[in-house]
Amino acid sequence: MAQEPLLTTLLDLDATLNSNPKLIVGGGYGLFLKQLYLRDNRQIRTLFDIDDLPTARTTEDIDLILRADLVTDSQSMGIIRAALDHLGFSVVETAKYTQFVRQMSPGQVKIDLLAPPLGDFAARVPNDSRRVRPRPSVNLHASKLEEALAVDRHAIPIPVTGQLSTGAAHSTEVLIPQAFTYLLMKLGAYRDRMNDDDKDFGRHHALDIYRIVGLLTEDEDHYVRELNAELTEHPTVVQARQVAMAHFVEPNGFGRLRIKEHRLYTNAVDLDRLANELENLFKVS
Repeated sequence: MAQEPLLTTLLDLDATLNSNPKLIVGGGYGLFLKQLYLRDNRQIRTLFDIDDLPTARTTEDIDLILRADLVTDSQSMGIIRAALDHLGFSVVETAKYTQFVRQMSPGQVKIDLLAPPLGDFAARVPNDSRRVRPRPSVNLHASKLEEALAVDRHAIPIPVTGQLSTGAAHSTEVLIPQAFTYLLMKLGAYRDRMNDDDKDFGRHHALDIYRIVGLLTEDEDHYVRELNAELTEHPTVVQARQVAMAHFVEPNGFGRLRIKEHRLYTNAVDLDRLANELENLFKVS
């Protein structure tokens, strides 16, 4: 069976960068990698039985989240831009310098570059509400993702192995955000897309919220509760909590409906348990 283009691209980029920095992969593809890893390593316990979770969902793009110290540094961003150029990526003109595409066989792969809250590094870059642009410019930007709070804390290393586009074998580790940050990001994405004319975006994000909770490991559980206690009054967390309560905890919540509408929904999906776990994870002390 041919290797899927997303994995080839991820490995190519990692090899070109010589695993430095370790890539932080979010979005649907990050969850896909985590679910496959936990499915194959059943000694790691998950909150929901791995066999009862919806089938791992492939995506068409890779969300790369760049640490604040990297995305605000021209030298670091220049190295990443050079790697993208070397691999044959071209700029998506409608999202200039934040999205890049690479023609593959079959189809194409898109990379979306995202930036977490910048904190003390914000002074390095121009004030822009939508994107981070290091100075001097290296023609590589990142879209701001305020929901990626604490994305580099307790990130989970996931081994990935396969073939580069050259045919050579390559093994590495990528980082997947822990479940607290993942929930913030996905609840925000769901909020932004739940009423789109293309309802599939809302359905995908809603089902991913279920998957994030179900894939929670014992180690992560501690980190989620620790981060929630620390950041419970942060505006991003307050807003995520409100979305979770209104759309997934309430018995008639719209998020529950979106999950039921998804083509991967099965009778094994337990929405009442999801509600209980979300209440516990976002509990205000």
